[in-house]
Amino acid sequence: MAVKLKWPWLGIAIPTFLISFIGYGAHYFILSNFLSTLKQIAFESSLLMIWVSYYLAIYTNPGRPSPTYQPSPSVWSNYCKKCQNYKPERSHHCKACNQCVLMMDHHCPWTMNCVGFKNYPHFLRFVFWVITTTGVLFWIQVKRVCFIWQQRHLPGYLFKKSELLFLTILTPMNFFVLFTITILFLRCVFNQIINGRSQIESWDMDRLESLFDSQRLIKKLIENTWKIHPEAKSPQLERDAENLLTQHRIRFEEVVNFPYNIDLFTNAIIYLGPLHLWLWPFGAPTGDGNSFPKNDISKYDVNSSLEDIMLSLPWPPDGGKIKTVSNHSNLAIETFNEGGEQVVRSRIAQSGRSAIREKWYNDWGESLDDFGVDVDME
Repeated sequence: MAVKLKWPWLGIAIPTFLISFIGYGAHYFILSNFLSTLKQIAFESSLLMIWVSYYLAIYTNPGRPSPTYQPSPSVWSNYCKKCQNYKPERSHHCKACNQCVLMMDHHCPWTMNCVGFKNYPHFLRFVFWVITTTGVLFWIQVKRVCFIWQQRHLPGYLFKKSELLFLTILTPMNFFVLFTITILFLRCVFNQIINGRSQIESWDMDRLESLFDSQRLIKKLIENTWKIHPEAKSPQLERDAENLLTQHRIRFEEVVNFPYNIDLFTNAIIYLGPLHLWLWPFGAPTGDGNSFPKNDISKYDVNSSLEDIMLSLPWPPDGGKIKTVSNHSNLAIETFNEGGEQVVRSRIAQSGRSAIREKWYNDWGESLDDFGVDVDME
């Protein structure tokens, strides 16, 4: 779940302290005792890359929509009353940054800035260099601890007390940073590079699956299909729609397509820029962030089946603003056996699973608000 700090400046102070204390403390009190000069320079260079990437992730604007942007028929029309402008596809208004953010991923408390289209490469490079630096340092620390343990029978004056002290303090601290940042890195890569989604879009996908499982999504998809593509409506497709509503034999991936997931390499190029610039501190993504290429599944053909036309709906296919109301007025039906007889009773469904989009939460307990989205502007 997203971290919320009472004093936002701590989001910068805590990482700055950890980078400085672990990095320079380890260098001065541990590494300088046995590493060669060349290896120490390499370590400091890696540390420098952390600082540069972190600075750019903090101070690079995540991207504002063009003031002349006008939505195309292939995306939902979404007007931001605060910015007095239309929001491009994948954009959201951040309540902390007080602006609409292109391809908003989340508002990061550790940079006091949104992670969006224009600074996502800086953010991912920052995370990458933290993992690289702490990973190498942890390996060196473990080897040093093993070496000292093997030499434990030698006189104590052969080892500096300051080195022993900082090994004891910094090794678990460094491992904690390595472990937590690695989890963050894997989540970012899985969402953005492998699946082509921002964290908000992954959250939306979970929401749609929840609606599908509770049989509340198909009806809305059919309504949106007739609304966006009225020319496709025919007696045959209307019969197909009726069958979908009554049979419930279709799978989620047969009616919902995430249009921005193309392939792993193309996703990486779009969000990180050309391959040779991935580790370059000033590397930037391709495109303008106001529109994005889409996969072949999202192409509309009037002669397609109803399911294929649903797959071509703009993201999110339910429109994103629709209040999702349970078929039983927030009641779920539960059956069980009691004394050999079947008993039927109703129970209140989980509020997070039957609420409007702005209040829905996923299995991590995250709502739109946790990502920094101004839900009133959605």
